[in-house]
Amino acid sequence: MRVQASPFVTRKHHIPDPCDDGEGYCWVSAILLPEARNGTHSDEAIMLFVIRKCKDGQIAMTHQPLHGLGDHCISLPVKWNTPRQNLRTVRDQAAALASWWLIQIRENRVTIDQEMVFDDRTIGGFKSMLDVIPPEWENPEYSD
Repeated sequence: MRVQASPFVTRKHHIPDPCDDGEGYCWVSAILLPEARNGTHSDEAIMLFVIRKCKDGQIAMTHQPLHGLGDHCISLPVKWNTPRQNLRTVRDQAAALASWWLIQIRENRVTIDQEMVFDDRTIGGFKSMLDVIPPEWENPEYSD
């Protein structure tokens, strides 16, 4: 399976997410409020907002993540369990995944790459932040 950079990072590297063409996955995206940009909200506050949006069903379901395309959101990969999976199940899985990330943030294991989520998406010749390979991925010997 191909991977891409997630909006979540440890102190030393980006965490990989399944690539947007990953078979068996859909992406659940919670659009963030404009006032959340530029570090005005903590990572914890952002994830609490994402959890609420997932539980309330105020999400977008797509075949690719939106967090690197200029939509100011957090996108979470949700694996389809069955061909007949319903929207409520997907919402619940996204809320559970967002809650897991919240725990990781609270325990200082990860942070949100707010630059990826909120800043300019046109870096050099790349059409989106999702096309940018984190430099630490060039060296497979990285670790925390």
